[in-house]
Amino acid sequence: MAVAPSLSWLSLVSSLWTAWAWWSLPLMLATAAPTTAAGRQGELCPTTLCGSVNISFPFGIVADHATDTNCLVIGFQVRCSNNIPYFGLSTYSPRILDIFNDNSSLLIADVHKLDDFHSSATELCHTPTNNSSSKVAPLFSISPVNQNMIFYDCVEPPAPAVRKSRGLVNTTCGNRTLVGVTKGPYVPGSYFLEGCNATVVPMLARPGEVNPANYKEFISGGFLLTWQLPPSPSSAGKFAIA
Repeated sequence: MAVAPSLSWLSLVSSLWTAWAWWSLPLMLATAAPTTAAGRQGELCPTTLCGSVNISFPFGIVADHATDTNCLVIGFQVRCSNNIPYFGLSTYSPRILDIFNDNSSLLIADVHKLDDFHSSATELCHTPTNNSSSKVAPLFSISPVNQNMIFYDCVEPPAPAVRKSRGLVNTTCGNRTLVGVTKGPYVPGSYFLEGCNATVVPMLARPGEVNPANYKEFISGGFLLTWQLPPSPSSAGKFAIA
């Protein structure tokens, strides 16, 4: 036959439970509050200086081998290596020269394209083969204030009349590789030249006459991107790296 617990025992248990709940409540609230706030609006990455560039929200510096962070927007990852900020997760990504948060734009330089103009043990000197737009993340656009350099790699040297009409000059790789400058927006196929492969590289140059022979300087000077933030954080309540 079961024996009913005494009133004194029940009173003791009730008192202990009340004391534990009273002591634990502040701890539980302190632990839960930041999680709720982070889940609602995300935590901002601290402003960090990489070289001479201030990296601040929506951008954030990603540590080596990181796969997730709560403080930045997808597509705004920055890798800081040897005090050089790279726009992306790799040191082969374009370099960030400056960020202008007041008008949502940044200046980047795809300096790795300069390596194409030097012969190596595995590859001969050649013009760039990838359009810079292929490295632009979905939330970014190439600003219309840029001009475009058009690099040509041709099977045979173009006729002098063609070179003159398009304002083309040789690159350091020889007379089958040429470069010209155009002010108009890039339209796929608009720079077609028979017998040549064309690659478009934007550049930010002062208005006026631009000498295409200075193409290395223009590549190093970079081009302007603009960005537009997504309407809200991810459904998980944080910003994760894709």
